[in-house]
Amino acid sequence: MSQPHLPLFGILASLDASERNAAALTLIKSLAVLQNAHKTDLDPMEGEITEERLDQLCHPEVVYALKRLLRGLPSDREAARQGFSLALTELLIGLNFLTVKIVLELLFRFTEIKNFMKGKEERNHMFGRIFGYMSIVQSSMLTRPQTTAEDIQLIVDDLIEYSQEKSYLSECCHQVLVTMLPQIAKHPKSIKYIADTLFAEGVNTPDQLYVAMALKELLDNVNKQLPKDEQINWQKILGKSWKNPIILHSSNLKFLALLLKETSTEEGTQVSSSWRQNLHPVWDSALAPYFDASKSSAQIAPFNDFWNVVIDTSLFDSSSSHERKFWGFQIFEKVLPVLGEDQIPLVFTTNFMRCFVNNLSSEDRFLNKAAKHTMAAMHAKADSNEAVRLTLITQLLDKNPNFDRLSRSKTVETLLGGLDVSHIQHYLQYLTKAFLQQDGPDSSNMERGKRIDISRQWTIDQMFSLFRNHKVPREEGWIKSILEFYLVHAFFNIKKVDAKSKYVEAHVLPTPALSAATREHCRNRFYGMMAELSTMAPLAKKESEEDTVNYSRKLNGTMLDGTFWCSSALSMMMDLEKAKNFESLTELGEEAAKARKTALALVGKIQEKSKKASKELKAQYKAFELLFVQMILQLHVEPEDSTNILGELHECYDKVFTTSKKANSKKAGDDDDEELQPIEVIIDILLSFLIKPSALLRHVSEQVFVIFADKMTKTGLELMLSTLQTKDNKDDMFGEEDEEDEDAEADAHSQSDDEDSNDEDEDEEDESEDMDVDESEDDDNAPVDEEFRKKLAEALKVKDGDDDESEEELLGDDEMMAFDDKLNEIFKQKKLAKAQEKDAKQTLIHFKNKVLDLLELYVKKQSSNELVLDLIVPLLSLVLIPSASNKPVHDKISALLRNKLAKIKDYPREYDEEHVFEILTQVHELAKKSPDAKFAGLCGDLSLLLVKVLIGGQDEKTAVGETKVEPTPAKKTRKGSKAEVNPKEAAIKAKQDRVVALYSAGLKEFMTRKNSNLSAKMFSEFIDRFPHLAWHLSSTLLEYTSPKAAVKSFRQAMAFTLLSALVKRLANKQTPEFEQLFLETLPLIRNSLIETLEGAFEVKEEGAGAKGLNVARLREILKFALLSARMAKRSDRSMSEIWKTEQLGPLLQKISEDARFNSGALRNLIQQLLAVIGSDIKLPTGSVKKQEKQEKRKRELEATAAGSKKKTHRSKKRKVSNKEASTKEESD
Repeated sequence: MSQPHLPLFGILASLDASERNAAALTLIKSLAVLQNAHKTDLDPMEGEITEERLDQLCHPEVVYALKRLLRGLPSDREAARQGFSLALTELLIGLNFLTVKIVLELLFRFTEIKNFMKGKEERNHMFGRIFGYMSIVQSSMLTRPQTTAEDIQLIVDDLIEYSQEKSYLSECCHQVLVTMLPQIAKHPKSIKYIADTLFAEGVNTPDQLYVAMALKELLDNVNKQLPKDEQINWQKILGKSWKNPIILHSSNLKFLALLLKETSTEEGTQVSSSWRQNLHPVWDSALAPYFDASKSSAQIAPFNDFWNVVIDTSLFDSSSSHERKFWGFQIFEKVLPVLGEDQIPLVFTTNFMRCFVNNLSSEDRFLNKAAKHTMAAMHAKADSNEAVRLTLITQLLDKNPNFDRLSRSKTVETLLGGLDVSHIQHYLQYLTKAFLQQDGPDSSNMERGKRIDISRQWTIDQMFSLFRNHKVPREEGWIKSILEFYLVHAFFNIKKVDAKSKYVEAHVLPTPALSAATREHCRNRFYGMMAELSTMAPLAKKESEEDTVNYSRKLNGTMLDGTFWCSSALSMMMDLEKAKNFESLTELGEEAAKARKTALALVGKIQEKSKKASKELKAQYKAFELLFVQMILQLHVEPEDSTNILGELHECYDKVFTTSKKANSKKAGDDDDEELQPIEVIIDILLSFLIKPSALLRHVSEQVFVIFADKMTKTGLELMLSTLQTKDNKDDMFGEEDEEDEDAEADAHSQSDDEDSNDEDEDEEDESEDMDVDESEDDDNAPVDEEFRKKLAEALKVKDGDDDESEEELLGDDEMMAFDDKLNEIFKQKKLAKAQEKDAKQTLIHFKNKVLDLLELYVKKQSSNELVLDLIVPLLSLVLIPSASNKPVHDKISALLRNKLAKIKDYPREYDEEHVFEILTQVHELAKKSPDAKFAGLCGDLSLLLVKVLIGGQDEKTAVGETKVEPTPAKKTRKGSKAEVNPKEAAIKAKQDRVVALYSAGLKEFMTRKNSNLSAKMFSEFIDRFPHLAWHLSSTLLEYTSPKAAVKSFRQAMAFTLLSALVKRLANKQTPEFEQLFLETLPLIRNSLIETLEGAFEVKEEGAGAKGLNVARLREILKFALLSARMAKRSDRSMSEIWKTEQLGPLLQKISEDARFNSGALRNLIQQLLAVIGSDIKLPTGSVKKQEKQEKRKRELEATAAGSKKKTHRSKKRKVSNKEASTKEESD
């Protein structure tokens, strides 16, 4: 074999199908070229082809490839069988002169099973032989003239033998038989041999059925070629278990279900087959007659019978195994794409739906993924046709009304989202029909009545869910039909059927009649839908009506023509009251009816006036229309409250519009008596809306509030803020509140004020240190309920003065029973009272949250209004006072201040300067009482907002020096030049001075008061936002860099940190004056640094330890020193002169050698600083421990060296003494 072709055989085993196919194609093309170029004198069609003759007929490489491919079939390496069989099939197609006999001889040789083989090798050879047979069949070699019946019989015998020996080979063996049947149609005896051998005991397995159904298609043609006495008997092939020769006949369905389920049949025959994940191919043959017109027959069972018997009651039965149900899901997915719209209901059977819902409901279910896959198939089918989508929806809901809830999915919701407008109308008709017609026995039965109510309430909820589904394309037509449905069945009774009525609800009477519970549910959904509609943006805008677009943008809840949805509902209600065949179910009292009549007349006038009004007044007219209409609709549920509110609205309307006209004609000097402004009355009404648990009234309040927000007064704002200060008592919600405890704030912070003044420095290392506030409730210490005590004493028949001296009276059984009942009633009332108190507190919290929503709207819409600044101090004060019960409210207030108010971009430009400074001062005072770092940070954010309001974007114009007002030269006149002060600049500088003074005072307290609650973050953010203005704090910061000035070393380190941040910020801004000013402050920085470093050693010598620096704080100080030194290096002055290197250098070296400051990073900073200030001192590298080890090692080496020298000296001395002794002896 040539070298280029050999690697292709390895690629044929690749797991990537595309790689295998490419390698096979390349190999076959190369072999074809070689074979075409091969020349031989032999005629391939003459004589029998043997292996010797094969070598002569084919190119050597082709022969090698043929044998190599056959030899590779038994290999279990990756996908070798698939790749080699593919290439072998193509090669056999190209070598059209080869016979089946020669290929079988080679195949038998290379796949021979020998006795010494192990189980795995035997299995591989079996698979290899089957793949070889498949290649022979797929290459159509069986149709060649040289093919004999013996060749076919050899293949058939092997396949049947393997299928019987190994169950896992049965399916693939029968698949080969099915594939080869059409190719051997001209060999009728071979087909008869297959029938006689394979179906000796009838058709009892899916594999046999698969072959039998394929054989049935060829049976007539085969029998024509056989003598009558040898023809194939179809009934005999099927066996006794089949009651009809037509396999899909109704009488065979039961046995067919057992057979396809692969369980034991009625005759006791157990199917020998292991479970497989994929469906058996026989299912395609069984389903083909129902969906393939060429294979259909009138004698087969209807599809619904086939589905119910063979699939639903077999595979989806509750007793079926998970494996069988998995097959059922696969069959459903196979059938669904080819089903028509009218056939889809046939497959949504009871067992299938139960299994489908159960497995969708939880991920822990065994078939959860299979059910999800089936659900995806439903969505794919729905995407193909809108009518099919609607059919799927109705089927899912028919079998399981609460499908989405039970299955914990959004299947129906998602399917509804894909409906178009026309099919939405069809869906609503389906729901309406289900609502009106409730078939069944007499509705007087109580259980039947409850079931009907539940069914109708489900229908009502489905309509509401459709409306709230944002995926559904919204259109006024179907929305109005749902609103009409709710309105009619909630407030009216239909007297008789009127087919000509414009209201479709009158076309059919509900059967049975609607119950009170159903009407109540309709009423609730009606008001719920009105709440949703009140916030819904207009669906479209008419280009021809510009005015409509204007107020539609400002007021949601309008239709295409600009009419409110609530106005449309009111018009519908008025029209229904006039209709003869509708009877109103609501009876209003005399006072309510009168208020309704007056309000209706006024609404008509408002609608007329709004058409001619200006844009600003039009929005106000529409707001009053909205209020009046909503209150008229509320008369049906809360007549008394709504009547009172309608009266207040009427008076407010007169004040806003009627009184304003009279005011124009009054003289300027005439003053009216002080009274509430219209906006204040409106605020009061809106607050009364918010106290009610109605989403509709809440949305209306927000809409109206936005319109009148620009008319807000300080009194109106105080009215809203006062509701937030209401105590946790339902009686104080709108009534008089108890006097506030003047010392509440002081008590809240008593813990932080009473801390021990001798705390260690480490207590403040973390700036975010929280000072916890005791928020424990006083339930345990609550006073005893006197009323409860009296009731209990009365039950026990004990007087207030009675003690143990009274004689004990024994109670009888009846008296004891009565006594128990009375006690139960007393404790029940006590429990109910507690629940009511809890509900009242919860209601108050919800009310406060709604008020905060209005305040958030005000901040959003009126951020440039000066009044938004009046929210800061009251809201901050509420956050400051701790309360466990009001924690949700406090959290929401904090979020409003931090995320909304403190971040407004369009801040007030026109304001009262003194008032803003007063607010800023109060914020700083509150910051000094901060219970934790979070509150202190909130005060800092709001302080920055107020500074931004005061100086605007003037920070860049602020001089980086003393805030003195410099005179500006005036224009030269004839009299000469004159310098005058710019008033605008003077005003700005005056404000800057006051701001700096406030921050300077706070900074002094932070640095000097040990238990100060101020946060360093407050000053760092001020530096970052207003660096030019913050430079005026530099002198204060420099003062507290001295260890004698700061109260703690932590505060001293913070002074250096803040100063470092200030220097960096100004250096980045490249301010021209800054460098010179900074150089002037360098001596102060140097002196503070030297004093700090010297103080560290003084502390050590004195042993105080309280004010000593640690590594972290010293590192911050040295970072600033290094920054200052690098900036100073830019100047022309000598670094030694600026930094006094002779004094500072040794001090830094001493610090580096101190064991308290053992840090490699710290020594690195010191070395850098020494290099910048021009010192020649070189510090040893590494940590102190490492240096100590090096010194110790050095001493040991020196000691070792000294010891060896001493030893050498002693030996030399000993030699000299010995020599002298011997010399002396000789002389003697």
